[in-house]
Amino acid sequence: MNSNYQGGEGRNRLLLILCILLFILFGVLLLWSRRSNAAEADRLRELAAQEEQKDQTGDETEQDETQTEETAGEETEKNGDQQSQEQQTAEDEESETEETSTLAKGIVCWGDDLINGEESATHSYRAVLQNLLNESGYNLTVIDKTLQGAGTLSMMTMAGVPQEEVQSYITKHQEAAQGQELPITETGIRDLTAEQTQRNDLEYIPVIFMGYYGGWNHDPAELASQQEAILNTFPQQDQYIIAGTFPLDGSVDSATLDSVMSEKWGDHYISMASITSNPASTYEGQADLAAAILQKMKDLGYLA
Repeated sequence: MNSNYQGGEGRNRLLLILCILLFILFGVLLLWSRRSNAAEADRLRELAAQEEQKDQTGDETEQDETQTEETAGEETEKNGDQQSQEQQTAEDEESETEETSTLAKGIVCWGDDLINGEESATHSYRAVLQNLLNESGYNLTVIDKTLQGAGTLSMMTMAGVPQEEVQSYITKHQEAAQGQELPITETGIRDLTAEQTQRNDLEYIPVIFMGYYGGWNHDPAELASQQEAILNTFPQQDQYIIAGTFPLDGSVDSATLDSVMSEKWGDHYISMASITSNPASTYEGQADLAAAILQKMKDLGYLA
């Protein structure tokens, strides 16, 4: 009986020891699991921190790239504006150069020569205008395309206006006369030399002063159309001056003529009656006309 008791007690101790060992093993496993979980948590937190830092770095890089692109865009736009401004400046300078070159060709006077003979070279408005230009420092040449004692029909022919257009005026004058005799200037065309009909003035600024000897059937509107016919023979019609005086025969007064001409030509028109009390055929009248032409060219911006 004692041996049975002792045997049972030994088994109980063995079981107790096993239980203790199992408990200890469980504790060890539990501790190891906690430490592993903690280490894993630390590792995950570290990874998360690294990812966050990486994202921040990426955002900063993207922001820097965006700022760089914006800066580059602004710089490009700035350069573009500067280039546009430089291009505009160059175009303006080129335009000024073209305008200067146009003016540098000079001035051409078309129409009536009211000072006859050698005195024309000194006292005509063309000669006085050339002197005024020289005295004012303008290196411009005045070309003479005038005719002494000729009518407007001859002047249009000299300018190269189509013959059928000139003839239409002659026919109109003859029909209006109804068989009555007309002044030679209303139907006749002067014989012109090759030198007179040669056009060496197409790049010059025209001053058209005609109508004193007739050729326009006493109709200011017709005179304006004849002036326009000569102006149209120039390749450019934006720079010009029209000067007018009442005719030699007194068939049209200055007020009537100026009314039609002012409406037709506006600021381009010079009325002799408004600039001088001297007749256009006098030295004084011619000098006053020359001064008025010079001032008109300044007013219209043809001269600096």
